[in-house]
Amino acid sequence: MFGVIFIPNFSLQAVLRHEPELRGRAVALVDPKLPKPVIVQLTSVARACGVGEGLTASQAMARCAELSIKPRSPAQEESATEVLLQTAYAFSPNIESTAPGVCTMELKGLGFCSDDIAVEQWAGKLVEVLGQFHIEAKVGLAATPERALLAAREGNPVLVLNHPFTHFDSHGRDARATRAFESFSISALEPSVEILEILRRWGVQTIGELLALGKDKVAERLGPEIVELFNRVSPDSPRPLRLIAPAEEFAEQMEFENEVETVEPLLFALRRFVEQLSRRLELIYLVVAEFHLQLSLSSGAKYERVFKIPAPTGNIEILFRMLQTHLETVRTDSPITVLRLSAKPAKPEARQFGLFESTLRDPNQFAETLARLTGLCGADRVGTPQLETTHRPDAFKVAQAFGMERNDFSAAHWNIGLESPVDPQAGKPALPLPLRRFRPPLPSHIEFRDEKPVLLRSHVFIGPIVEMRGPFFSSGNWWDSGRWAREEWDVETSDGSLFRIFRSSDGCFVEGVYD
Repeated sequence: MFGVIFIPNFSLQAVLRHEPELRGRAVALVDPKLPKPVIVQLTSVARACGVGEGLTASQAMARCAELSIKPRSPAQEESATEVLLQTAYAFSPNIESTAPGVCTMELKGLGFCSDDIAVEQWAGKLVEVLGQFHIEAKVGLAATPERALLAAREGNPVLVLNHPFTHFDSHGRDARATRAFESFSISALEPSVEILEILRRWGVQTIGELLALGKDKVAERLGPEIVELFNRVSPDSPRPLRLIAPAEEFAEQMEFENEVETVEPLLFALRRFVEQLSRRLELIYLVVAEFHLQLSLSSGAKYERVFKIPAPTGNIEILFRMLQTHLETVRTDSPITVLRLSAKPAKPEARQFGLFESTLRDPNQFAETLARLTGLCGADRVGTPQLETTHRPDAFKVAQAFGMERNDFSAAHWNIGLESPVDPQAGKPALPLPLRRFRPPLPSHIEFRDEKPVLLRSHVFIGPIVEMRGPFFSSGNWWDSGRWAREEWDVETSDGSLFRIFRSSDGCFVEGVYD
């Protein structure tokens, strides 16, 4: 048994998927790529106002002043196709992308095909899930893919044809389904204009009337095309499906009709994107691990940002707040024309912590707080320090939380180091003394005698140096413009204070005091 999902007015539904409030209004779709852009699809409300396919935008507006004209969007059609195939794949592993807005499924091995009610409930659930993505679909089920497609086109929204376990007539056929199938219009088979005109002249209006003529006799008069039509409606010639697996890409995109200059309309569209992506992943039991935001600007430039979710989740509120917090601080040099949001999936995390093990209760909330601090203080002022692989004192970077970009940071205001001066009496290390560093080091005037410091003038002390250890030489990065070199001494002044001083190409400094 085969099932077909059919999406009427697929191109129009793809455009209106992120604007579902327009479905109840007069809306028409034009294809800008046509030599003469005319209306190709429209809503039932627009049709009731006298608008039809083939009219130009001005002709249609003359018939319906409230008509909204939308351009066709290949990008949004691609996203809608991904939604269709991924949803179908969640219901059956054997799927085929038959045509734009049409997906065929083979239902073998699903275990419910012997139950009428189960089949209809299964198809109804499929329609319901697609409705959550603002896609109105029809589903048809039959013994062959072609019959299933005909049933899907006529479904309201579900139609089952030739089910093997329903009420049979004397010839072993499903009498109700056969009568429904034979009453379909001959135009449902989409024959050529010449064949359709000939059949209508013969008085053939339905598929049942065509089948009554007999395949061989009609083929003698109309040729191989009519044979193909008979094969499409035959229950004994199912074609093999061209099976595919849906792309593992989850993205939503919108091209704005009017350039966006404020954050409110951007967040409105972004909220719907987050809802759609979260539901798509939920359908296959996954959650969002990473967002990739792309903004195309009218100037031709692009703005991109990757958001790594600390604790992968499908919670819409948490995901949206993370994007909102960042966008409230973003400034672009020109208006936004295209919005694209893609999601990287992951399995939900499941971990049982030990008795004495603790963790953040809400790492996503913590990440949001850090994002707000970053917006207030700057990206280079919030994060965790990481030592660099160098001997240069105080050389470290600040890494933004959860794997975002790292930024150089030249000074910190909280580091305390433990140093071990040598006890001159015992000749072995004394108890470690904490070095309280000055941030930044204090500029000083140091007098030297025989390359030894003897006098210190600074904001913390003015007077002679009575004892010193050093110098301690260090240098690095001699191979590039960032080369550095310094001489350090640990000194004792006349009042008994212990300081660390150093000399470099920038001058002399007091680096800190031993407490």
